[in-house]
Amino acid sequence: MLHPELVNGKYAFYTRPQSSFMEGSDTGIGFSLCADVNNPVLESAVMLDDKYYHSIKEVKSGPGATPIKTERGWLHLCHGVRNCASGMRYVLYVLVTDLNEPHKVIARPGGHFIAPLGAERVGDVSNVVFLNGVAVDPAGNVKIYYPSSDTRIHVATSDLDRLLDYAFNTPEDARRSADCTQQRIDLIRKNLALKA
Repeated sequence: MLHPELVNGKYAFYTRPQSSFMEGSDTGIGFSLCADVNNPVLESAVMLDDKYYHSIKEVKSGPGATPIKTERGWLHLCHGVRNCASGMRYVLYVLVTDLNEPHKVIARPGGHFIAPLGAERVGDVSNVVFLNGVAVDPAGNVKIYYPSSDTRIHVATSDLDRLLDYAFNTPEDARRSADCTQQRIDLIRKNLALKA
Protein backbone atom coordinates (compact mmCIF):
# COMPACT_ATOMS: atom_id res chain seq x y z
CA MET A 1 0.00 0.00 0.00
CA LEU A 2 1.30 3.45 -0.92
CA HIS A 3 1.60 6.09 1.82
CA PRO A 4 -0.41 9.20 0.79
CA GLU A 5 2.53 11.62 1.08
CA LEU A 6 6.22 11.58 0.17
CA VAL A 7 8.59 10.85 3.06
CA ASN A 8 11.94 12.65 2.78
CA GLY A 9 11.25 13.13 -0.94
CA LYS A 10 10.63 9.41 -1.51
CA TYR A 11 7.60 7.20 -1.97
CA ALA A 12 6.71 5.14 1.09
CA PHE A 13 5.12 1.71 1.00
CA TYR A 14 3.47 -0.49 3.63
CA THR A 15 4.16 -4.14 2.88
CA ARG A 16 3.31 -7.53 4.31
CA PRO A 17 6.56 -9.52 4.08
CA GLN A 18 6.25 -13.22 4.82
CA SER A 19 8.21 -16.34 4.01
CA SER A 20 5.08 -18.28 3.04
CA PHE A 21 1.31 -17.70 3.11
CA MET A 22 0.92 -18.27 6.86
CA GLU A 23 4.43 -18.56 8.28
CA GLY A 24 7.71 -16.78 8.65
CA SER A 25 9.58 -14.85 11.29
CA ASP A 26 9.38 -11.68 9.21
CA THR A 27 5.58 -11.60 9.07
CA GLY A 28 3.98 -8.30 10.01
CA ILE A 29 3.61 -4.86 8.50
CA GLY A 30 6.74 -3.54 6.87
CA PHE A 31 7.62 0.03 5.88
CA SER A 32 9.94 0.83 2.98
CA LEU A 33 11.01 3.83 0.94
CA CYS A 34 11.38 3.96 -2.84
CA ALA A 35 13.08 6.69 -4.88
CA ASP A 36 11.46 5.90 -8.24
CA VAL A 37 7.91 4.58 -8.32
CA ASN A 38 8.21 3.80 -12.06
CA ASN A 39 11.11 1.40 -11.40
CA PRO A 40 10.41 0.48 -7.79
CA VAL A 41 13.16 -0.93 -5.62
CA LEU A 42 12.18 -0.91 -1.98
CA GLU A 43 14.98 0.22 0.33
CA SER A 44 15.52 0.67 4.06
CA ALA A 45 12.79 -1.77 5.09
CA VAL A 46 11.76 -1.77 8.74
CA MET A 47 9.07 -3.73 10.56
CA LEU A 48 6.37 -1.30 11.59
CA ASP A 49 4.23 -3.86 13.43
CA ASP A 50 5.41 -7.42 14.15
CA LYS A 51 3.21 -10.43 14.77
CA TYR A 52 3.52 -12.08 18.17
CA TYR A 53 2.25 -15.26 19.77
CA HIS A 54 -1.07 -15.45 21.59
CA SER A 55 -2.42 -12.20 20.23
CA ILE A 56 -4.88 -11.03 17.59
CA LYS A 57 -1.98 -11.08 15.13
CA GLU A 58 -0.15 -14.26 16.10
CA VAL A 59 -0.24 -15.74 12.56
CA LYS A 60 0.03 -12.56 10.48
CA SER A 61 -1.02 -8.96 10.17
CA GLY A 62 -1.34 -6.53 7.32
CA PRO A 63 -2.17 -2.97 6.36
CA GLY A 64 -5.76 -2.07 5.59
CA ALA A 65 -6.86 1.18 4.01
CA THR A 66 -4.52 4.10 3.33
CA PRO A 67 -3.67 5.71 6.69
CA ILE A 68 -5.67 8.78 7.71
CA LYS A 69 -3.71 11.94 8.46
CA THR A 70 -4.82 13.52 11.75
CA GLU A 71 -3.38 16.21 14.02
CA ARG A 72 -1.99 13.53 16.34
CA GLY A 73 -0.52 11.14 13.77
CA TRP A 74 -1.32 8.73 10.94
CA LEU A 75 -4.32 6.59 11.93
CA HIS A 76 -4.04 3.04 10.57
CA LEU A 77 -6.74 0.37 10.44
CA CYS A 78 -5.05 -3.01 10.01
CA HIS A 79 -6.03 -6.68 10.05
CA GLY A 80 -4.68 -9.41 12.28
CA VAL A 81 -5.00 -13.19 12.10
CA ARG A 82 -4.80 -15.78 14.86
CA ASN A 83 -5.46 -19.48 15.23
CA CYS A 84 -8.46 -20.49 17.33
CA ALA A 85 -10.62 -23.58 17.82
CA SER A 86 -12.80 -22.69 14.81
CA GLY A 87 -9.84 -22.04 12.49
CA MET A 88 -8.28 -18.73 11.48
CA ARG A 89 -9.89 -15.60 12.94
CA TYR A 90 -9.39 -12.29 11.10
CA VAL A 91 -10.03 -9.04 12.99
CA LEU A 92 -9.36 -5.34 12.53
CA TYR A 93 -7.12 -3.39 14.86
CA VAL A 94 -5.83 0.18 15.12
CA LEU A 95 -2.45 1.83 15.47
CA VAL A 96 -1.13 5.39 15.06
CA THR A 97 2.25 6.38 13.62
CA ASP A 98 4.21 9.62 13.88
CA LEU A 99 3.29 12.36 11.38
CA ASN A 100 6.90 13.08 10.39
CA GLU A 101 8.29 9.56 10.81
CA PRO A 102 5.45 7.27 9.72
CA HIS A 103 7.52 4.15 10.45
CA LYS A 104 7.37 4.90 14.21
CA VAL A 105 4.29 3.64 16.08
CA ILE A 106 3.13 6.10 18.78
CA ALA A 107 -0.12 4.38 19.85
CA ARG A 108 -0.97 0.68 19.72
CA PRO A 109 -4.17 -0.17 21.63
CA GLY A 110 -4.39 -3.81 22.69
CA GLY A 111 -7.03 -6.16 21.36
CA HIS A 112 -9.24 -5.94 18.32
CA PHE A 113 -11.19 -2.95 17.06
CA ILE A 114 -13.72 -4.92 15.00
CA ALA A 115 -14.17 -8.70 15.18
CA PRO A 116 -16.69 -10.94 13.41
CA LEU A 117 -19.88 -11.20 15.44
CA GLY A 118 -23.11 -13.14 14.90
CA ALA A 119 -24.01 -13.40 11.20
CA GLU A 120 -20.63 -11.86 10.30
CA ARG A 121 -19.03 -15.18 11.32
CA VAL A 122 -20.96 -17.19 8.71
CA GLY A 123 -20.15 -17.32 5.00
CA ASP A 124 -17.75 -18.63 2.38
CA VAL A 125 -14.74 -18.10 4.67
CA SER A 126 -16.09 -18.05 8.22
CA ASN A 127 -14.92 -15.95 11.17
CA VAL A 128 -13.29 -13.25 9.02
CA VAL A 129 -13.49 -9.46 8.78
CA PHE A 130 -11.04 -7.33 6.82
CA LEU A 131 -10.96 -3.80 5.42
CA ASN A 132 -12.16 -2.58 2.01
CA GLY A 133 -11.77 1.13 2.61
CA VAL A 134 -12.27 4.15 4.82
CA ALA A 135 -13.94 7.46 3.97
CA VAL A 136 -13.55 10.62 6.05
CA ASP A 137 -15.73 13.67 5.46
CA PRO A 138 -14.65 17.28 6.19
CA ALA A 139 -16.39 17.20 9.58
CA GLY A 140 -14.24 14.22 10.68
CA ASN A 141 -16.96 11.57 10.38
CA VAL A 142 -15.52 8.19 9.38
CA LYS A 143 -17.13 5.35 7.44
CA ILE A 144 -15.29 2.02 7.73
CA TYR A 145 -16.18 -0.50 5.00
CA TYR A 146 -15.47 -4.05 6.09
CA PRO A 147 -16.48 -7.37 4.51
CA SER A 148 -17.31 -10.39 6.63
CA SER A 149 -16.66 -14.04 5.83
CA ASP A 150 -16.07 -13.20 2.14
CA THR A 151 -19.86 -13.01 1.78
CA ARG A 152 -21.18 -9.54 2.65
CA ILE A 153 -20.00 -5.99 3.33
CA HIS A 154 -20.77 -3.75 6.29
CA VAL A 155 -20.26 -0.09 7.15
CA ALA A 156 -19.24 0.99 10.65
CA THR A 157 -19.42 4.70 11.48
CA SER A 158 -17.34 6.71 13.92
CA ASP A 159 -15.41 9.97 13.97
CA LEU A 160 -11.75 10.92 14.17
CA ASP A 161 -11.96 12.22 17.76
CA ARG A 162 -13.46 8.96 19.02
CA LEU A 163 -10.97 6.79 17.07
CA LEU A 164 -8.00 8.79 18.35
CA ASP A 165 -9.36 8.68 21.91
CA TYR A 166 -9.59 4.90 21.59
CA ALA A 167 -6.08 4.64 20.10
CA PHE A 168 -4.34 6.78 22.71
CA ASN A 169 -6.31 5.77 25.81
CA THR A 170 -6.54 2.00 25.38
CA PRO A 171 -3.54 0.23 26.92
CA GLU A 172 -1.17 -1.71 24.68
CA ASP A 173 -1.44 -5.51 24.83
CA ALA A 174 0.43 -6.62 27.97
CA ARG A 175 0.89 -10.09 26.39
CA ARG A 176 -0.14 -11.98 29.55
CA SER A 177 -3.73 -12.74 30.57
CA ALA A 178 -3.29 -11.61 34.18
CA ASP A 179 -1.63 -8.36 33.11
CA CYS A 180 -4.32 -7.66 30.47
CA THR A 181 -7.03 -8.29 33.08
CA GLN A 182 -5.34 -5.85 35.48
CA GLN A 183 -5.12 -3.25 32.69
CA ARG A 184 -8.88 -3.49 32.16
CA ILE A 185 -9.59 -3.26 35.90
CA ASP A 186 -7.39 -0.15 36.13
CA LEU A 187 -9.08 1.39 33.08
CA ILE A 188 -12.57 0.74 34.51
CA ARG A 189 -11.56 2.28 37.85
CA LYS A 190 -10.12 5.32 36.06
CA ASN A 191 -13.29 5.78 34.01
CA LEU A 192 -15.51 5.40 37.09
CA ALA A 193 -13.43 8.02 38.91
CA LEU A 194 -13.91 10.43 36.00
CA LYS A 195 -17.71 10.05 36.30
CA ALA A 196 -17.68 10.83 40.05
